Amino acid sequence: MLWLLVGLCGLSLVNLSAPLPQAAITQKPRFYGVMERLKAVIYCECPLDPPLLVDWFWAKDSDSVAQGPMRQNDTVVIKGKTRCRSAYLLIKNVSLWDSGVYYCQVNGIRGAGTGLQVMPSLNVSKAEKRSMMKDAFIILQTLMLAICVAAPLVQRYILVKKEDAIYEDPQQDHTYEGLVVETCEGALYEDISAYAQTGGPEAPWED
Repeated sequence: MLWLLVGLCGLSLVNLSAPLPQAAITQKPRFYGVMERLKAVIYCECPLDPPLLVDWFWAKDSDSVAQGPMRQNDTVVIKGKTRCRSAYLLIKNVSLWDSGVYYCQVNGIRGAGTGLQVMPSLNVSKAEKRSMMKDAFIILQTLMLAICVAAPLVQRYILVKKEDAIYEDPQQDHTYEGLVVETCEGALYEDISAYAQTGGPEAPWED
């Protein structure tokens, strides 16, 4: 039991002497998306009391080496250099080159970082033109598809109509309708009228 108390006391002393952990430094927001020519604000918070030294660093991405500390100028505003709870980084009129990861460092201990993504500003007129061109292409593709589907059907219909015009149904041929084959055996079609004048048997065509 005595050794357990000694171990607990030793752990407490180690914790008190340890530096401020990185998790205690909070950056808000962790990810930031903004259109170019607007402004971006990144906040830094920690539970320690002043005096504190707050610095800001910038890196191209999470795998790159951070550069800094950043200096205040016409577009970069740094507030709360000695008070972490109110510290923030303000970037005015951001550009595409400002994209990257921003780190808040308090007394030499760096935070987790905030990813800033600057997106190109939207040109409304260009966006409308692109949308109209896209719609026109879709309509053109639809018409071409309809033509490709309808052309074989129309061609097939025309061929069927031509075949019907050329073909003559034998049932519609009435040239020899009503002839009695036995009565004109051996006679030609041109001799029918002469055969009828000789007083032969009456045939149905004489009615």
